[in-house]
Amino acid sequence: MKRILIVAGACCATSLPVAATAEAAQSTARLRSFSCKQAVRPVGRAVAVGAVMRPVRGTKRLALRFELLTRLKPGGPWTAVSAGDLGSWISPSDRTLGRRPGDVWIFNKSVGDLAAPAAYRYRVSFRWFGARQRVLRTTALFSSVCSQPELRPDLAVQSIVVEPIPGHPDRDHYLATIVNQGATAASSFRVQFVPGGGLPAEFRNVPRLAPGRTLEVSFDGPACNTTAASTVTADPDGAVDDANRANNTETAACS
Repeated sequence: MKRILIVAGACCATSLPVAATAEAAQSTARLRSFSCKQAVRPVGRAVAVGAVMRPVRGTKRLALRFELLTRLKPGGPWTAVSAGDLGSWISPSDRTLGRRPGDVWIFNKSVGDLAAPAAYRYRVSFRWFGARQRVLRTTALFSSVCSQPELRPDLAVQSIVVEPIPGHPDRDHYLATIVNQGATAASSFRVQFVPGGGLPAEFRNVPRLAPGRTLEVSFDGPACNTTAASTVTADPDGAVDDANRANNTETAACS
């Protein structure tokens, strides 16, 4: 499923007295108010930064460009995220802002609905235009890194041990080990056992499974058969917001 990021921006402009611009002359471009919000669900994850821009001599127009870079694993490459106006140059709605020495343009950018696990950071470019759209100066600043770990539960069928039932050569005992490999607890879910040979499925209820914990669930079924193998599935109903459902099902291996 393609993820659509939530991109928001808010700006404000002001004009300071000329006397107040002495310190500002040393910082015509800077970043502020960096924040990194982590959450279990993607919709709660966000990264934000504010850009502060002041004019240089001869400025007629100001422009900013916010690029959100992401890295999927430590040491991997940073790639640009495509969403909303990310990567596009924007200017103040007041086109005259930046022509006075005391002008200040502040623009806050926020991007939410972030995928995880991943790391994010902003590259913010500043550009000053003079008369006839001549570029006076361009500079770029990088924000701090926002780490977004995967915090959802991750249920998996770790193993299935098959043992014969004494006195019942056509029956076997299936002992499945279920593990939560995620960072948060899994709420109530069911474990499904589908016997080989088309017999009806059986279920066991699990009230909760803490992160890093395992539990054993047992079933009795037909003797293990490689041509009609039995399977065990953790949370077949999708009751848990599982980070990785690819490891939820395991097929019994016959000895």
